[in-house]
Order: sequence, then C-alpha cells, then structure tokens
Amino acid sequence: MHSTMVDVLIIGAGAAGMAAASRIKRLKPDYNVTVVEKTKYASFALCGIPYLAGCTVKTIDELLYYKPEYFAKKRGINMLLEHEVVGIDKNTQTATVKNLKTGDTIDLHWDKLVLATGARSRAPEFWPEIETYENVFYIKHLDTGDQVRNYALHLPHGSTAVVVGAGYVGLEMAENLANLGLKVVLVEALGQVAPRALDPDLAEIVRERLESKGVKVVLNAPVKEFRGRDGRATSIATEEGEIEGDMFVVGVGIRPNTELAEMIGARIGETRAVWTNEKLETSVNNVYAIGDVAEHTDIVSGRRVWRPFAPVANKMGYTVGNIIAGRDAYFPGSVGTAVFKVFGLTGARTGLSKKEAEKAGFTPVEASLEGSTKAHYMPGAVKIKLKVIADQDTGRLLGAQAVGDSETVMWRINVIAGLLTARATVWDLFYSDLGYAPPLAPVWDPLIIAARLLMRKIGPRPVKQ
Repeated sequence: MHSTMVDVLIIGAGAAGMAAASRIKRLKPDYNVTVVEKTKYASFALCGIPYLAGCTVKTIDELLYYKPEYFAKKRGINMLLEHEVVGIDKNTQTATVKNLKTGDTIDLHWDKLVLATGARSRAPEFWPEIETYENVFYIKHLDTGDQVRNYALHLPHGSTAVVVGAGYVGLEMAENLANLGLKVVLVEALGQVAPRALDPDLAEIVRERLESKGVKVVLNAPVKEFRGRDGRATSIATEEGEIEGDMFVVGVGIRPNTELAEMIGARIGETRAVWTNEKLETSVNNVYAIGDVAEHTDIVSGRRVWRPFAPVANKMGYTVGNIIAGRDAYFPGSVGTAVFKVFGLTGARTGLSKKEAEKAGFTPVEASLEGSTKAHYMPGAVKIKLKVIADQDTGRLLGAQAVGDSETVMWRINVIAGLLTARATVWDLFYSDLGYAPPLAPVWDPLIIAARLLMRKIGPRPVKQ
C-alpha cells in the first residue's frame, strides 16, 4: 500500500461530485482533485433510467453528460473509477481506497473532503426476498435501465409488468413499459398517484390519463411481500389482494448513503441525511456534503429538507466548488420544484401545498383555476389546471401546482419557483411582465389570473413607503 496527498478528495462521481470537481479545477487548475467512484460511470443521469428501459434512450452512454475520460484528459481531474472507500479517519484526514478490479489499496490524505455519496433504494430493506428473484428490479445504477429493458423485451408481447410506487419513477416506468407492449399494473400504497407532487384533485387527472392508456392503477395497496418460485417472482401480496405479474419494478423508497459520514462522526440531520450549513460544511472540520446525501433548508418554510433531485445536487456541487476554491459563496436552499410527464400529460409543483403551508405555520389561501395556454382565438390552445398558494397575512407566495397537456405547465411553475426563491409576493406575481403573443400565451396568463384571484382574498398591495 502506498499513500498520496490530495488537495480535494471527492467521494462520488454523480451530478454533485463532478460539478464540484469541475468547478474547483476551473478556478484552481493547480489543485490535485481526486474523485473516487464505485461504478465505472461519471456525471451520470439516473433520471433517464426509465427512458433507457423504454428504448427512448438507446444506450447508457447517452445518459452520460461527459464520458469519464473527458474529466481526466480535458479537466485534469484524477478519476478513480471502480474504486471504493473502505476506511476513513477524520483525525489523520485519510481515506483508504480499494481498487475493486485488483483488490489493491491506497491511502489518500486530503486537505478538503467532499462527500457526494448519493442515495440508494430501500427496496431490499422493505422486501428482502426480492434479492432472490431474477425478474424484480429496483434502481441500483445506470445498468438497471439496461436490465429492465432486456428483460422486458424478452417477454412475450402482452405480458404483465407490475410497477410498485406511483411517484416520479413509477409513473415514468409505467409509461415506458407500456410503450414496449406490456400490460402494466401500477400499485401505490397511498390513495393517489403522484402523492408527493400533487394534491388529490390534480392527481386524479393523472390517474385518469394512465387508465385511458391501458395502465391499471391500484391505490391504497401497500405491498406486504413478493411471492414466487424457481427464482422468479409471480405475484405481490397487497391490502387489495394478490397481483400477478411477469416482471416487477420497484420505484419506492430511497435513503441517503450516510455510512461514510457516520464513520467520521458527521452530524446526521433530522431528515436522516447529512446535516450541512449554508456553506455546505458538515459538523466535521474540512468535510463537506453535497447532493443526495445531504439535507438543506427549504427557502419557503425555513425547515430542514432532503430533496434528492439532480438540479439541487448540481447547484450544491457548483457552490461547494466555489467555496473550496476560495470564493465567497453559499447555498440558500431550494423550494421543492419537481416536474414529470406521463402519456403527454405534464405535472409540476413548487413550494408548499395548502396543507403543507398550514403545517409550516402559515395562514394559506389558494387560487385554483382552469386557464388556456394561448389566446382563445388561436388553434391548438389547451386548458391547464393551476393552483397558486399564498400567505393571507403577508401576501407572500408559498407554492403552486399545475397539470395539463402542455409543456408550458413547467415554465409557469418555474416562474413561481423563481419568485419563491426571491421570497416574492402575490403582488409581485401580478406585476410580473410575462411575455405575450397570441400563439404562445393569452394576454391574461393563468398565472396573472391566479394572482388576481388571490388579491381578492388578500387585498391590495400595501402602500409603498
């Protein structure tokens, strides 16, 4: 075994880790930046796995923003792929790294350590038996997309795929497997699809779309166990009875990979992710945590949250890169923006729902409406359902949700997300100078109408001092 001194050691080559490494090298080209990653991939897009499974994405390489050799050759980052940290000591600031192909180990002494270890599925914790079945899949890494696709394509046309969980991954998997010609049953433990994204009335629109496309949706059906024989699962036992299938994809339950953080005594936050401050520092000196392993602050409620989303991870990585390179930067948090698309229907949310706002101590009011995406006289206009929530006492915007057959659902929610980040009010929304052209948007955009409806409840803007 030999040892090496590095300026920055980053554990994890996902979105957060590579954003951090790239930013540091851009600002400090002379720094020795080393990234350790258990898999053979870097800068990977796990969000694309359902589309890889459904053949929309042809190969795994398409899910890599850059190939690993790019980071080594073009950016000067020392990439240790297929390596794993097997020991870590905060006192000597040393990590023991094992080469998974050869078994050799090396000690890396760091000046700064960045934990970007991500998150993993809890499926085998919930149902240990699934590890013995060849036809049960859950997201482990990019290879999962290939495995799901290959198995699905070798099933007879019209075979049944059971998808467990109707969140973002479950919805996308259901659509992609249906597009491969499989019969799909979508099973959700709670009483609606998209339970963490939409209110029940908007989620019902999504359920109706799924059913109209041949996906059977089973709600209020927590899975008790997987049943099978001869190494293959044949059914799941649920509160709603037994559901048979030829293959099963589990899209529920992930948790942050905090093991290394715990080994060095880093504080674990109330969300069970690694606690960080606005500088993304952990409670251990010279150690940072970013991406899906770390919690942060919700800008709207001020509460601690864990949001394993790629845009958040990328911004965390960029921010910690600035900080380690000596720039004055901080991570303000996030507002909880999320978007999905299933069978042509776009759903999106940001901030708090009315119920969540009440729990956070606000006095929320809500405007709910159906609006058009274009001027009424233009062909191709579609209706979207929109909700905007604000605080009765201050007029501060708190959140929004929308569903519709238009991708403009996303940009309207993004407008609210930007205003939430700036802690803006209903009046700021009303006076926002949104673009208008008859084929692109109505003169009274649904967002502006929502602001008008909220102003009826909250009142006029206070007199400017």
